[in-house]
Amino acid sequence: MASILRSSDFLRTAFGALALSLVLTACGTTSDVTAGTQPNTFKVTGKATGTRMSWVTARSKAMDAANDYCKQRSQRVAIQTEAISGVRSLEEQTSTIAFRCVPETTNAATN
Repeated sequence: MASILRSSDFLRTAFGALALSLVLTACGTTSDVTAGTQPNTFKVTGKATGTRMSWVTARSKAMDAANDYCKQRSQRVAIQTEAISGVRSLEEQTSTIAFRCVPETTNAATN
């Protein structure tokens, strides 16, 4: 009987851990890169839900999309602005990045 209790305790703990990891896993998506409000600028939005730190996932998704966009043009990202929203746990959190693609040799901080 003791081994049955231990097995059920193990299963309960395992299922509890699995459920917790699913709740804490942030799911993220990214919008398409679109033209910005100024010439030669672009914007992209990353969105994530699932944890208190979802804004990290949202920002990472947006930055990855911006970097990929510029790399396809043999350039690199120069961030112009970033806006974030959603600060509560389990609320959709977003990071919208406005950026330009600059030549690899250009110092992005001065542009």
